[in-house]
Amino acid sequence: MKSRILLALFASASFFGVSAQARGQTKDSTDHGLRFESSWGSADIIRGADGPVVGRVGWFRDFDVEKLVESSPRAVAEARSFQTNNFRGSLVSAMGAATMAIGIVVASNSSNNASSPILIVSGAGAIGWGLQHINRGYGALSKALWWYNHDTGR
Repeated sequence: MKSRILLALFASASFFGVSAQARGQTKDSTDHGLRFESSWGSADIIRGADGPVVGRVGWFRDFDVEKLVESSPRAVAEARSFQTNNFRGSLVSAMGAATMAIGIVVASNSSNNASSPILIVSGAGAIGWGLQHINRGYGALSKALWWYNHDTGR
């Protein structure tokens, strides 16, 4: 019985491997397609598999993604969503970090000030809200690049 299960797993794995290879060969977007690689606080938009860096986006970085993907209307809509969410998230996260730092400084001065826990909690909340919007922005960037690659690959 174990050999039948292993045989079925092997057969299905080889079937899915062949179908994935066939799909990759039908559309060649490795030379001209856009993709992004993210690192701490920024992402590089790269053309092709080993191509040049076309732009860099991230916290307080101004790169016109809309202009890059202007040949696809659906990609432009997602690029607008990325730029809006990324700006809002960056701004509110920075304000939340400053508010939280002020609350920590006030609390560390050994003062019995009731505002310090309020500042810390509100700063942490602002950081969370901002990071949520940054995450939404990167999701929109991924969709924008996908739509661009989809629409220009035909």
